[in-house]
Amino acid sequence: MRIKFIFLFIFSAIVGFSQTIGTTVSKKEIKIGEQIQLTLKTKVNEKEVVFFPDLDSIGKLEVVQSFPPEKNKMGNQTEWIKKYNLTQFDAGTYKIPALEVVINTKKTKSKSIEILVIDVEVDTTKQKLYEIKEDELLSIQPEEKQQELSDYQLILGVFFAFFLAGILYIILRIKQRKKTKSEAYISPYNKAILAFSEVNTNTNSKEYYSNLTQIIKSYFEKTLEFSALESTTEQFIFKLKKAVKNKKFQISETSISQIETLFTKADLVKFAKILIDLPEQNADKVAAENLINVFHKTLPISAEEQQVALAKLVEIEQQNKYKNIRQTAFIVAFLVSLVSVVTFFGWENVTHYFSAKINGKDADYYLKKEWIVSEYGFPILQVETPEVLVRDLVTSKNPNIKNIAQFSWQNPKDKLAISVKTISYKDSVKVNLKQLFNDELSQLMQQQAKKIQTTAKKFKNVKDLSGDVLEGTFEINEVNETKKMRFFTVFITDSYGLQTVRITHDAKDKLAKDFIDRITNSLEQINQEDE
Repeated sequence: MRIKFIFLFIFSAIVGFSQTIGTTVSKKEIKIGEQIQLTLKTKVNEKEVVFFPDLDSIGKLEVVQSFPPEKNKMGNQTEWIKKYNLTQFDAGTYKIPALEVVINTKKTKSKSIEILVIDVEVDTTKQKLYEIKEDELLSIQPEEKQQELSDYQLILGVFFAFFLAGILYIILRIKQRKKTKSEAYISPYNKAILAFSEVNTNTNSKEYYSNLTQIIKSYFEKTLEFSALESTTEQFIFKLKKAVKNKKFQISETSISQIETLFTKADLVKFAKILIDLPEQNADKVAAENLINVFHKTLPISAEEQQVALAKLVEIEQQNKYKNIRQTAFIVAFLVSLVSVVTFFGWENVTHYFSAKINGKDADYYLKKEWIVSEYGFPILQVETPEVLVRDLVTSKNPNIKNIAQFSWQNPKDKLAISVKTISYKDSVKVNLKQLFNDELSQLMQQQAKKIQTTAKKFKNVKDLSGDVLEGTFEINEVNETKKMRFFTVFITDSYGLQTVRITHDAKDKLAKDFIDRITNSLEQINQEDE
C-alpha cells in the first residue's frame, strides 16, 4: 500500500513539472526579405505564470514584430501562445535556436528549427529568341496634353458664369419694373386731411369757407358714393342723411347738425357776405376736421378703396411672380454658363482638379503631367520626376564617407513621396546588403511606421541599370485613422558609392505601379568624366 502511494506521488510530480513548449513556423523555406512566423505554445495550470522572451533577434534572424502573448482557457488549464515575425536578408541556412520560456520560476526550452533562405534568381535561358526584323518607319503624332487647370482659371470661369447670369437678371428686372410701375393711391380720408392742411386763412372768407365745404363734399362723395360736389347745401344735407339712414351707419344727429350749421354759415359768407374773424375761421376748420375724423372711424371702407386694395394685392402677386422668374432665369443661366465653362476647360480636367483638391494628388494626377529630368548628388544619378526634388540637410559621422546628399519631394496633402540619397566613399568598401535593408527599416520606424511587411528582389531597368529592391507595406497613424502605405526602395551599389531611391504611396493607389515604373526606368548613372 505504501509503495502504491509513493508511485502515485512520483507520477503526479512528473506530470506537474514536465511542461513542454510547442514550436512551429509558418514556412521552412523563404526568399530574401520574406517573413515567417514563429509560434510558441504551452499549457499550464490556471494559477501558473508564463514569461516569454522579448528579443530583437532570434539567432541570426531579425525580429520584425513581436506580438503580445495570447491566453486561452481550456478547462482547468490555460494555453499560452506567443508569435514572432522573423526575416533574413542574406541567403543561407539559419537555425532558430531553442528559446527559454519561464513557467513560474522554472526554465523550459523550445525546439530548434532550421530555416532555408534562398536568393531570387533571374533565369534568362528560357527567354525565346527571335530573328531581327528590318527597321520600320512609324509616324508618331505627339500627344497633346491639356494644360492643368489652375485656381485662377477656375475662379475666372465661375465669375464669367455669374456675370452672364447677373446681366440677364438685371435686364429682366428693368423690363418688369416698367410693367408694374403705378401711381401712388391716396384714400379719401388722407386726401381730406391733406386738403385741410393746405387751406390758408389769409384768403378772403368766401374762398376760405368754399374750400372747407368742397373738402367735406369730396370726402362724402367718395365714401358714401352720392353726387355731392354739384349739390346745394339743402340737397347735400338731404343726401347725407338719406345715405346714413339707408346704410344704417352709427352716426349721431349731432354730427350731422354740426355739418349743416357749418354749411349754413358758409352760405351766409358766400351770399350774404358776412364777415368772420380769424379765430372763428380757425375754429370752423378744426370742427370740420373733427367731423371728418368722426365719420372716418364709423364708415366702412369704400368701394374705391376696396378696388385699389385688390389691385395692390394683384400687383404684389405679379411682382412676386416676376421675382421668381428672375431668380429661376438667373439660376438656369448660371448653370448653363457653368456647363459651358466646364466644357471649355474639359470635364476630365475639372474633375481632376477637384479630386486633387479634396483627396490629394495621386499617381493618376501626376502621370498626366509633364515630368522633369534632373541630376542629383554624387555619384550623379539622373532621374525623371513630376517635380524637382529639394535638397535636404543631411550629415554623417562616418569618416569613410566623402560626400552625402539627399533630395526629396512630398506635398502634405498628396499621397506620394520621392527621396533620392547618394553617398560616395573615400576608400573601397564591401557592400552589406543586410545592413542597408536594416537601415531602411529603421528610417521607416523613425517615421512611426508600424506592422512593416517586406520583400526583397533584384532590380534591373530598361537602361540596364541593376541593383536591389526592398519593397513592402506599413501602417501609419494620421489624425484619427490608420493609413496603409506601400514603399519601393531601390539600392544601386558599388565599392565606392551608394545611390538609394525610395518611393512611398497610398496602398489603395491603383496607378502607383505605373508611377514607380516610370521613375525607376528613368534611373541612369552619369559618369562625371564624360562631362
